[in-house]
Amino acid sequence: MKKRPASLLLILTILAAILLGNTYTAEAITTSKWYTKASSFEKIEEAAQKKNKPYILFFYTDWCGYCKKMNKKYLSNAKIKLILAKHYRIKINPDNGEEEKALATAKGVNGYPDFRIVHPDGHTLRIHPFRDGGSLKVKAFIRDLKAALKGKS
Repeated sequence: MKKRPASLLLILTILAAILLGNTYTAEAITTSKWYTKASSFEKIEEAAQKKNKPYILFFYTDWCGYCKKMNKKYLSNAKIKLILAKHYRIKINPDNGEEEKALATAKGVNGYPDFRIVHPDGHTLRIHPFRDGGSLKVKAFIRDLKAALKGKS
């Protein structure tokens, strides 16, 4: 039995790697979930611009009481979830890594929660559900959210 040259084995290995490498496709950006890594930010922004739609950018921390209240009172509300499900959205915890911290710094975050609607032209509207120690009613948050998504403050 003849032995095949090592170069043929090398060529077959490289060819297999190329073919297998080409079958991998990057994850498509979807509105069906919250993205949580700063590395997804540019993809979210690009996808929203292509669709000419605003996206949601939410900065929070695990230790922030108002952030916990934001999740419990607003972001887990069924009506709000339905509105948000139509848009790309990313929530970033700056405590989860250097990239996340750098994104928060670049966006000028100076308190939590920081909930923004970013339009394709870069126009950004913030929704502040907690004011003067109180909080918006869910209906008022929905009103503000819908207005911000339409570009009105």
